[in-house]
Amino acid sequence: MSLDPGMRGLSLEQAPPLSIPMSFFLTAPLSLAAGGLVIALDSSTAFATRWAPSAAAAVHLATLGYLAMTMLGALYQMLPVVAGAKVPAVRLAHAVHAMLTAGSAALVVGFLSGETLAFELAAALLTAAFVAFLVPMAIAALRARAELDTVPGMRLVALALVGVVSLGVWMALGRAGHAYLRDLLRVHLAHVGFGIVLFVGGLIVPISWQVVPMFYLTEPYPRWSRVGSLVALGASTLATPGALFFTSSRLALGVALAPAALAVFVVHPAVTLARLAKRRRRRVGESLRFWQAAMAIAPLTLVVGALGFFGDDPRWVVLFGWLALVGWSSVIVHGMSTRIVPFLVWFHRYSGRVGEVAVPSMRELLPDARARLGLVAHVGATIVGAVAIWTQSRALGVAAGAGLVAAGLAAFVALVRVLTFAR
Repeated sequence: MSLDPGMRGLSLEQAPPLSIPMSFFLTAPLSLAAGGLVIALDSSTAFATRWAPSAAAAVHLATLGYLAMTMLGALYQMLPVVAGAKVPAVRLAHAVHAMLTAGSAALVVGFLSGETLAFELAAALLTAAFVAFLVPMAIAALRARAELDTVPGMRLVALALVGVVSLGVWMALGRAGHAYLRDLLRVHLAHVGFGIVLFVGGLIVPISWQVVPMFYLTEPYPRWSRVGSLVALGASTLATPGALFFTSSRLALGVALAPAALAVFVVHPAVTLARLAKRRRRRVGESLRFWQAAMAIAPLTLVVGALGFFGDDPRWVVLFGWLALVGWSSVIVHGMSTRIVPFLVWFHRYSGRVGEVAVPSMRELLPDARARLGLVAHVGATIVGAVAIWTQSRALGVAAGAGLVAAGLAAFVALVRVLTFAR
């Protein structure tokens, strides 16, 4: 077996040890399952208001435990392989993983128990984790090949990560009584904007410019969409702190985030679906279905977010968080893990033996039937949860939480199956 044409030109010899990305990738789906368990146990409260302790715990299990965990692991792989820039002190990643895991757990305990010590511990551990991640990554990003549009996108993501972490630590210290939050709602909105739109969206968009043509053999994304998205993300990344600190208007925050939100939730899904529809490989695999589902959810997420921003019904805000975190972003991450992890395992274990012995294909490492279990559970939980939030049905809320547990466990078992495959 040889590499797909879209994978040629990668600096595969600079890839970090397999244990580095895999430690992040294996932890992430367990966090998704834990978030589902929190919802299943307290859906009537978690789905009623964003301020509920169980809602905050579930949100951060999704953001820190699943999305950030996966994305940090992916960046350790992407920067050296795609952008040709080695990450210095790469084995520091194990400490980053440990601190991110412990800090996320401490924060969840703090939300559910209200213990001051838990928030203090979470603030310290998460600050240390992200500093230990960002410094080597910033060095690598500055050394990376600038001709790739993905690289400036990653640099913007680093700024967004500084923003979301700084505001998150500030709010955690505020809950512990060590910081004063004059306008909690506006700080919260900026934290959400930095986290969902500028960090998660700002990472998904430029990385997809590389991985969608690579894994699905599509035409490259058009130049106008890449340049326009970078300009929109950059404008919002620079404007959002100004709107937070130099105005007292919620509307100013919305205006600052609007360019990036349109790029992430409208332009990128439309272009991605158009590219996938015209791909050179006609076979439809399950990971492609993840992308199609997520891209269909994205515009709806923006509409619901706008209704939550301007409306008074608290269900809109909760529904936005559910669609953005469990639907759009997590579905993409789940789907990409079914492609990236088999590729990494195949490359590290079998690529050097091609032509010498029979080696498995990536599809043998993770058959579509196993990926399909996660797809059905994940998309099903998203739909049921959306209905539960709008109807405030406790039974449907429990079912949505259980579906999310099933999706997380299905993803975890699939990854373990890839790692333990033997030939």
